[in-house]
Amino acid sequence: MRLEGKAALVTGGAQGIGRGIVEAFAREGARVAVNFGRSGEAAAELVEGIRARGGTAFAVQADVSSGQAVASMMERVLDELGRIDILVNNAGTLSSSPFLDLELGELIRVFETNVFGLFALSQLAARRMVSQGDGGAILNLSSLVAFRPFLGASHYNASKAAVTALTQTMALELGRHQIRVNELCPASVETGMIRKALQDPENVAMRERTIPLRRIGTPEDVAGAAVYLCSDEAKWITGVSIFTDGGLSVIPPFGPPS
Repeated sequence: MRLEGKAALVTGGAQGIGRGIVEAFAREGARVAVNFGRSGEAAAELVEGIRARGGTAFAVQADVSSGQAVASMMERVLDELGRIDILVNNAGTLSSSPFLDLELGELIRVFETNVFGLFALSQLAARRMVSQGDGGAILNLSSLVAFRPFLGASHYNASKAAVTALTQTMALELGRHQIRVNELCPASVETGMIRKALQDPENVAMRERTIPLRRIGTPEDVAGAAVYLCSDEAKWITGVSIFTDGGLSVIPPFGPPS
Protein backbone atom coordinates (compact mmCIF):
# COMPACT_ATOMS: atom_id res chain seq x y z
CA MET A 1 0.00 0.00 0.00
CA ARG A 2 1.39 3.33 -1.10
CA LEU A 3 0.52 5.35 2.03
CA GLU A 4 1.00 2.64 4.66
CA GLY A 5 1.07 4.16 8.16
CA LYS A 6 1.08 7.78 6.98
CA ALA A 7 -0.89 10.24 9.13
CA ALA A 8 -3.09 12.41 6.92
CA LEU A 9 -5.56 15.26 7.41
CA VAL A 10 -8.08 15.99 4.66
CA THR A 11 -10.16 19.15 5.03
CA GLY A 12 -13.69 19.10 3.69
CA GLY A 13 -13.29 15.33 3.73
CA ALA A 14 -16.87 14.25 4.29
CA GLN A 15 -18.23 14.97 0.81
CA GLY A 16 -17.33 15.33 -2.83
CA ILE A 17 -13.67 15.34 -3.85
CA GLY A 18 -12.55 15.30 -0.22
CA ARG A 19 -14.52 12.13 0.47
CA GLY A 20 -13.03 10.46 -2.59
CA ILE A 21 -9.53 11.34 -1.37
CA VAL A 22 -10.23 10.09 2.16
CA GLU A 23 -11.50 6.75 0.88
CA ALA A 24 -8.51 6.36 -1.46
CA PHE A 25 -6.04 7.26 1.28
CA ALA A 26 -7.60 4.74 3.66
CA ARG A 27 -7.42 1.99 1.02
CA GLU A 28 -3.73 2.78 0.59
CA GLY A 29 -3.06 2.35 4.32
CA ALA A 30 -3.09 5.95 5.60
CA ARG A 31 -4.49 6.88 8.99
CA VAL A 32 -6.90 9.66 8.12
CA ALA A 33 -8.37 12.61 10.01
CA VAL A 34 -11.57 13.63 8.24
CA ASN A 35 -12.33 17.32 8.70
CA PHE A 36 -15.89 18.49 8.26
CA GLY A 37 -17.71 21.78 8.73
CA ARG A 38 -21.43 21.04 8.80
CA SER A 39 -21.54 17.48 7.42
CA GLY A 40 -21.26 15.64 10.71
CA GLU A 41 -23.49 12.72 9.75
CA ALA A 42 -21.68 12.17 6.46
CA ALA A 43 -18.30 12.29 8.22
CA ALA A 44 -19.42 9.79 10.87
CA GLU A 45 -20.75 7.41 8.21
CA LEU A 46 -17.51 7.67 6.23
CA VAL A 47 -15.33 6.99 9.28
CA GLU A 48 -17.50 4.06 10.35
CA GLY A 49 -17.14 2.48 6.92
CA ILE A 50 -13.36 2.85 6.93
CA ARG A 51 -13.08 1.32 10.39
CA ALA A 52 -15.36 -1.56 9.38
CA ARG A 53 -12.87 -2.39 6.62
CA GLY A 54 -9.98 -2.39 9.09
CA GLY A 55 -8.73 1.12 8.46
CA THR A 56 -7.95 3.97 10.82
CA ALA A 57 -9.95 7.18 10.64
CA PHE A 58 -11.68 9.73 12.83
CA ALA A 59 -13.76 12.83 12.21
CA VAL A 60 -12.86 16.29 13.43
CA GLN A 61 -15.12 19.33 13.12
CA ALA A 62 -13.64 22.73 12.32
CA ASP A 63 -14.49 25.80 10.27
CA VAL A 64 -11.25 26.28 8.32
CA SER A 65 -11.95 30.00 7.93
CA SER A 66 -11.32 30.39 11.69
CA GLY A 67 -7.70 30.53 12.80
CA GLN A 68 -8.61 29.39 16.30
CA ALA A 69 -10.62 26.43 14.98
CA VAL A 70 -7.76 25.43 12.67
CA ALA A 71 -5.26 25.49 15.55
CA SER A 72 -7.55 23.39 17.73
CA MET A 73 -8.06 20.90 14.91
CA MET A 74 -4.33 20.47 14.42
CA GLU A 75 -3.90 19.79 18.14
CA ARG A 76 -6.60 17.13 17.95
CA VAL A 77 -5.01 15.50 14.91
CA LEU A 78 -1.63 15.35 16.61
CA ASP A 79 -3.19 13.95 19.78
CA GLU A 80 -4.96 11.21 17.82
CA LEU A 81 -2.31 10.35 15.23
CA GLY A 82 0.90 11.45 16.93
CA ARG A 83 2.24 13.20 13.84
CA ILE A 84 1.23 14.54 10.44
CA ASP A 85 2.75 13.36 7.19
CA ILE A 86 0.15 14.55 4.69
CA LEU A 87 -2.14 17.57 4.58
CA VAL A 88 -4.79 17.91 1.90
CA ASN A 89 -6.36 21.37 1.74
CA ASN A 90 -9.61 20.50 0.03
CA ALA A 91 -12.22 22.59 1.90
CA GLY A 92 -13.56 25.43 -0.19
CA THR A 93 -16.54 27.61 -0.89
CA LEU A 94 -18.04 29.01 -4.07
CA SER A 95 -20.60 31.65 -4.94
CA SER A 96 -21.59 33.55 -8.07
CA SER A 97 -21.77 37.28 -8.63
CA PRO A 98 -21.08 39.59 -11.57
CA PHE A 99 -17.96 41.67 -10.96
CA LEU A 100 -19.90 44.94 -10.98
CA ASP A 101 -22.26 43.66 -8.27
CA LEU A 102 -19.74 41.78 -6.10
CA GLU A 103 -19.65 43.01 -2.51
CA LEU A 104 -16.37 43.23 -0.65
CA GLY A 105 -17.79 41.18 2.21
CA GLU A 106 -18.46 38.24 -0.12
CA LEU A 107 -14.97 38.41 -1.56
CA ILE A 108 -13.55 38.36 1.98
CA ARG A 109 -15.78 35.41 2.93
CA VAL A 110 -14.54 33.32 0.01
CA PHE A 111 -10.91 34.22 0.68
CA GLU A 112 -11.25 33.37 4.37
CA THR A 113 -11.98 29.75 3.51
CA ASN A 114 -10.18 29.22 0.23
CA VAL A 115 -6.98 31.13 1.00
CA PHE A 116 -6.60 32.27 4.61
CA GLY A 117 -7.67 28.92 6.06
CA LEU A 118 -5.41 27.04 3.68
CA PHE A 119 -2.49 29.29 4.61
CA ALA A 120 -3.00 28.91 8.36
CA LEU A 121 -3.38 25.15 8.29
CA SER A 122 -0.46 24.67 5.91
CA GLN A 123 1.78 26.73 8.16
CA LEU A 124 0.84 24.69 11.23
CA ALA A 125 1.33 21.40 9.39
CA ALA A 126 4.64 22.49 7.85
CA ARG A 127 6.03 23.60 11.20
CA ARG A 128 5.20 20.20 12.65
CA MET A 129 6.70 18.41 9.65
CA VAL A 130 9.90 20.42 10.07
CA SER A 131 10.13 19.44 13.74
CA GLN A 132 9.49 15.78 12.87
CA GLY A 133 12.53 15.97 10.60
CA ASP A 134 11.50 13.54 7.87
CA GLY A 135 9.58 15.69 5.42
CA GLY A 136 5.97 15.46 4.33
CA ALA A 137 3.48 16.30 1.61
CA ILE A 138 0.98 19.15 1.32
CA LEU A 139 -1.60 18.97 -1.44
CA ASN A 140 -3.81 21.93 -2.28
CA LEU A 141 -7.03 21.79 -4.29
CA SER A 142 -7.02 24.73 -6.67
CA SER A 143 -9.06 24.76 -9.87
CA LEU A 144 -8.79 25.18 -13.60
CA VAL A 145 -10.30 28.65 -13.03
CA ALA A 146 -6.98 29.77 -11.53
CA PHE A 147 -5.71 29.72 -15.12
CA ARG A 148 -8.90 30.01 -17.16
CA PRO A 149 -11.49 32.00 -15.19
CA PHE A 150 -15.20 31.65 -15.73
CA LEU A 151 -17.79 34.40 -15.77
CA GLY A 152 -19.55 35.66 -12.67
CA ALA A 153 -17.00 34.42 -10.14
CA SER A 154 -14.12 36.89 -10.02
CA HIS A 155 -13.73 36.38 -6.26
CA TYR A 156 -13.62 32.58 -6.57
CA ASN A 157 -11.27 32.71 -9.57
CA ALA A 158 -8.94 35.05 -7.69
CA SER A 159 -8.97 32.85 -4.58
CA LYS A 160 -7.90 29.82 -6.61
CA ALA A 161 -5.18 31.82 -8.35
CA ALA A 162 -3.93 32.74 -4.88
CA VAL A 163 -3.85 29.04 -3.98
CA THR A 164 -1.64 28.40 -7.01
CA ALA A 165 0.76 31.19 -6.03
CA LEU A 166 0.89 29.90 -2.44
CA THR A 167 1.52 26.37 -3.65
CA GLN A 168 4.51 27.41 -5.72
CA THR A 169 5.95 29.66 -3.00
CA MET A 170 5.53 27.01 -0.31
CA ALA A 171 7.24 24.47 -2.56
CA LEU A 172 10.20 26.84 -2.96
CA GLU A 173 10.58 27.57 0.74
CA LEU A 174 9.79 24.15 2.20
CA GLY A 175 11.80 22.03 -0.21
CA ARG A 176 14.91 22.27 1.97
CA HIS A 177 12.95 20.45 4.65
CA GLN A 178 11.89 17.70 2.21
CA ILE A 179 8.29 18.93 2.37
CA ARG A 180 6.67 18.68 -1.05
CA VAL A 181 3.81 21.02 -1.99
CA ASN A 182 1.68 20.41 -5.06
CA GLU A 183 -1.82 21.17 -6.29
CA LEU A 184 -4.63 19.60 -8.23
CA CYS A 185 -6.78 21.73 -10.54
CA PRO A 186 -10.10 19.98 -11.13
CA ALA A 187 -12.89 21.07 -13.45
CA SER A 188 -16.39 19.72 -14.09
CA VAL A 189 -16.26 17.14 -11.31
CA GLU A 190 -19.59 15.85 -10.02
CA THR A 191 -19.79 17.32 -6.51
CA GLY A 192 -22.26 19.32 -4.46
CA MET A 193 -20.85 22.57 -5.84
CA ILE A 194 -22.17 21.89 -9.34
CA ARG A 195 -24.87 19.28 -8.64
CA LYS A 196 -27.65 21.77 -9.30
CA ALA A 197 -26.21 22.62 -12.71
CA LEU A 198 -25.95 18.93 -13.53
CA GLN A 199 -29.70 18.54 -13.10
CA ASP A 200 -30.08 20.33 -16.43
CA PRO A 201 -29.56 17.85 -19.32
CA GLU A 202 -28.54 20.66 -21.66
CA ASN A 203 -25.88 21.81 -19.20
CA VAL A 204 -24.55 18.27 -18.89
CA ALA A 205 -24.48 17.84 -22.67
CA MET A 206 -22.66 21.16 -23.09
CA ARG A 207 -20.03 20.16 -20.52
CA GLU A 208 -19.50 16.76 -22.08
CA ARG A 209 -19.09 18.28 -25.55
CA THR A 210 -16.31 20.57 -24.33
CA ILE A 211 -14.36 17.87 -22.44
CA PRO A 212 -12.03 15.84 -24.68
CA LEU A 213 -12.68 12.68 -22.62
CA ARG A 214 -16.42 13.32 -23.13
CA ARG A 215 -17.65 12.84 -19.58
CA ILE A 216 -18.06 14.67 -16.27
CA GLY A 217 -15.37 13.78 -13.74
CA THR A 218 -15.90 11.97 -10.46
CA PRO A 219 -14.22 12.41 -7.07
CA GLU A 220 -12.45 9.10 -7.69
CA ASP A 221 -10.83 10.56 -10.80
CA VAL A 222 -9.23 13.25 -8.65
CA ALA A 223 -8.40 10.92 -5.75
CA GLY A 224 -6.04 8.79 -7.84
CA ALA A 225 -3.88 11.81 -8.60
CA ALA A 226 -3.97 12.81 -4.93
CA VAL A 227 -2.68 9.42 -3.81
CA TYR A 228 0.15 9.61 -6.31
CA LEU A 229 1.27 13.12 -5.36
CA CYS A 230 1.21 12.31 -1.63
CA SER A 231 3.06 9.00 -1.99
CA ASP A 232 6.77 8.28 -2.23
CA GLU A 233 6.24 7.58 -5.93
CA ALA A 234 6.19 11.39 -6.33
CA LYS A 235 9.13 12.09 -4.02
CA TRP A 236 10.89 14.13 -6.75
CA ILE A 237 7.83 16.23 -7.56
CA THR A 238 7.03 19.55 -5.93
CA GLY A 239 5.50 22.85 -7.01
CA VAL A 240 3.40 21.34 -9.80
CA SER A 241 -0.20 21.88 -10.89
CA ILE A 242 -1.92 18.79 -12.26
CA PHE A 243 -5.12 19.39 -14.22
CA THR A 244 -7.66 16.72 -13.35
CA ASP A 245 -10.15 17.97 -15.91
CA GLY A 246 -10.60 15.38 -18.64
CA GLY A 247 -8.50 17.53 -20.97
CA LEU A 248 -10.59 20.69 -20.66
CA SER A 249 -7.46 22.79 -20.14
CA VAL A 250 -6.14 22.01 -23.63
CA ILE A 251 -9.27 23.04 -25.55
CA PRO A 252 -8.14 25.51 -28.27
CA PRO A 253 -9.58 29.04 -28.50
CA PHE A 254 -11.69 28.08 -31.53
CA GLY A 255 -13.54 25.34 -29.66
CA PRO A 256 -13.40 21.65 -28.82
CA PRO A 257 -12.70 18.91 -31.38
CA SER A 258 -15.73 17.53 -33.15
